[in-house]
Amino acid sequence: MSQKWDYKIIRCPLYSFTELSKLEYQLLSTAAMQRLSRIKQLAHTYLVYPSAVHTRLEHSLGTLYIAGRICDQLEVKNGTKKIVRIAALLHDIGHGPFSHIWEVPMRWINGESYSHENVTKLIIENDPQIDKILGDVKQEVIKVFNEESINSDIISGSLDADKLDYLRRDSYHSGVSSGNFDIERIIRTLCKISDKEREYLAIEEKGKEALENYRLARYAMHLQVYAHHTRLVADDMFLRALKLAFKEGCISREKFDTSKSNFVANYLQYDDSAIQLEILNNSKKLAKTMIEDVRNRRLLKRAISVPLNAIGVPDTMKRMNIIEMTKQEITDAEKKIADEVRIDPAYIIVHLQSIKIKLYERFEPALGMKEKPIYVKCRNGTIHSFDEESPISARLTPIRNLYVFCPKDNIDKTKAAAEAIFEIDD
Repeated sequence: MSQKWDYKIIRCPLYSFTELSKLEYQLLSTAAMQRLSRIKQLAHTYLVYPSAVHTRLEHSLGTLYIAGRICDQLEVKNGTKKIVRIAALLHDIGHGPFSHIWEVPMRWINGESYSHENVTKLIIENDPQIDKILGDVKQEVIKVFNEESINSDIISGSLDADKLDYLRRDSYHSGVSSGNFDIERIIRTLCKISDKEREYLAIEEKGKEALENYRLARYAMHLQVYAHHTRLVADDMFLRALKLAFKEGCISREKFDTSKSNFVANYLQYDDSAIQLEILNNSKKLAKTMIEDVRNRRLLKRAISVPLNAIGVPDTMKRMNIIEMTKQEITDAEKKIADEVRIDPAYIIVHLQSIKIKLYERFEPALGMKEKPIYVKCRNGTIHSFDEESPISARLTPIRNLYVFCPKDNIDKTKAAAEAIFEIDD
C-alpha cells in the first residue's frame, strides 16, 4: 500500500500500527462498523478475565492488518488485495449482541441454518452507507464470502487472518499467555498451491513448528477461556433471560426475522447494552431480574460438574443417554430438578458442554467439505496435510461435561436431585 499521509494510521497493541486507505477509513466510520465497538469479542468472558473487554471492532481491524500481510506474502495484486482487505474489515459486521452467543436466539427465530456470515452479506448488500462507499466493488467483496478461492481462504479457512488475529488478541486481553504463538513465522512461511480447479493457501515445511504452536494455542484457549464454566453460566443466564423476555412479549421476535424487509435496519440497532436495556426497561418479571444478576455477577453456581467419560460416568449406556439428550429432554430435566428443590425452573440450568477443537481436518475426507485441511508444501515440492506431517496427534472426540447450575443456597438439594435424575453416583 502506498505510504501517503492522507491515509489514516491507527495504533494497535499487537501490531503497533494499522494503516487504512481512504475507502477503508470511510467504512470504519459507518454506523454499522462502529456498532462493533459496542459488542464484546468474548461475550461474558470478562466476568472471569476482567480485562477481556475488547470488541469486535478491534478484531476487525486486526483481521484487516493480517489479511494485508498475507496478501503481501503471497504477492497478491493490489486490486485483489484491496478487495480482500475490505472483506477482512467487514467480515464480522453481522455479529449480534455478545457475539457468537447471539446466534442461539437467532436460530430460535430463523432456523438452524442461520449464521452471522449470512447476516454480514445482508448488511453489505442492504446498508445504504456501506453501499454508497463500496460502489462498484461491492459485488467483488461479496464474492469473497461466497466463492471457494485463495481469497476466501485468507478470510475464512483453517489458517486464516480471522483466527490468527483473534487467538493473539484474546490471549493478550485475557492474560492467558498459553494462547500466544509465533505469528510472524506463520505469515512469513505461507504460500500458494494449486490444482486444476483453484489455488489454495498453504504453509511451507519450515513453518510446521510455528503451526504446531498455533494449534496448541487454540487448544489452550478453548479449555482455559472459551469454555470456562463461569462464562458458560453467564451466557446461559443471558439466554434464559432473553427467552423469558420473548415469552413476556417485551422484545419483538419479528425484529430479528431475516426474511423481513426491514431486518437490517432493525438488527443494526442492537449491541450488548441495547439488548440488556430493552429487557431492563420493558420486563417487569424474571427476565429483568436475571439480566440484573448477570450485570452484577450474581451468577448461578455449579451443583454438579461431571466429565462425560468413563471416569465420570462409568456406565456406557447412562453416559450416552446423557450425551444424546434432546433440548426438550434437557428442559424436562430442569423442571424435574426444580420441582424437587421447589424453586422456579428458570433458576435451574442444565448445560451439556461439548468442546470441539478444530485443530485441523484430515486430507482426503475434508475434500469438498466446508472445513479444509491445512496444506503443507514440503521442500521436495510434494503436498501433504498437516495431520500427516505433525508428530502430535489431534483428539477427534469432543471433550464433554455435564453441568447443573443453581442458586448458591440450593446447591446441596440440587446436587441430590440431579444425581438421582441422571443416575450419577457421587
